Amino acid sequence: MSVQIKTMKRYLSSQNNYTIAILWTIVIAMVVLLYVGMTKEHVTLLPIVLLSLVIAMILWTLLDTRYVINQHFLLYRSGPFRGRIDIEKIKKIKYFSGLYVPVTMKPALDTEGFIITYNELEDVYVSPVNRDVFLDELLKINPDIEITK
Repeated sequence: MSVQIKTMKRYLSSQNNYTIAILWTIVIAMVVLLYVGMTKEHVTLLPIVLLSLVIAMILWTLLDTRYVINQHFLLYRSGPFRGRIDIEKIKKIKYFSGLYVPVTMKPALDTEGFIITYNELEDVYVSPVNRDVFLDELLKINPDIEITK
């Protein structure tokens, strides 16, 4: 009986200082608003719950944005947003740098990363810390991926 060891490679998202500063400023401002609302304004329960949920979502995204290569799948997560891509179906990876990323799914905390196109027309933007190592691992699994700059 042989035991197969699964190797998972984890990559955290790189972080743009401005993005992180803005998100932490929003969290701190919301916590202050929540505190003032609860202690001085006698706010009803609904705004308190909604504001708490928004704070939790932003914190979850800040603290849990990463990518995992597990066998032939690329798993991504950014807070509550998660997905799985079959690496064999990745067609193209394009280096990208800029504030406006022309894709819908962006589980990333940086303005520099990759736009990964898979299946026919689906794409996702990721920003792993070790970009070259990340790319090499994907190419080991699918050497047919077209890389563009």
